[in-house]
Amino acid sequence: MTKSISFFVLIVLSILLTACGGSATEGAVSYIGTIDGAPESARIGVVAENGKFVIYICSLDDAFNLATSRWFSGDLDGDGTFVGTSPDGVKVNGSVNGSSLIGFITTLQGERLTFRGSAIPAGGPAGIYQGIGEYDGQQVIVGAVIDEDNLFAAATVQVSNTVEFITPVVTPPFRVNNTELILTFGDLGQKVDLLLVSTVEGVE
Repeated sequence: MTKSISFFVLIVLSILLTACGGSATEGAVSYIGTIDGAPESARIGVVAENGKFVIYICSLDDAFNLATSRWFSGDLDGDGTFVGTSPDGVKVNGSVNGSSLIGFITTLQGERLTFRGSAIPAGGPAGIYQGIGEYDGQQVIVGAVIDEDNLFAAATVQVSNTVEFITPVVTPPFRVNNTELILTFGDLGQKVDLLLVSTVEGVE
């Protein structure tokens, strides 16, 4: 009887583990990485959660942003690898494994830039931030990256559904709390609230 019960328990555990997946993508984990051969401010941010990912690449360099800065989303493979392609052809390939982030970006010009990074603590202040606002009658998606040292690393303001950027970012963002920023951008001095991306749900 004891053997039968033990065998039954093993079967149930096996079913539960299979149904739940079982990799580092369970729950949301955020990563920030630096990009070799890119401007010093350039960063890649990844949020992986339950087999899905959101990626944001940006910098404070206008030329780099025009050629490379994009938002990506999709499904993670079982081993944590991901592939993303923007509508205009920027590509990102990489993987998350435990606390490690590695991969490469292929720019519009076909240049390959490698990146590497690590997981960051949940709940801010470090991480990827996103906000939706309006500027001169157009909807814009605003993004920023805050490093683990709480320094403002990068940001873009992109017109929704197009590869068009609004510059400049007037000042470093003002921190409201651990998960919210206010960023001022553009010649009109527009302000927009940015929230920490702590889950892949609802991210553009």
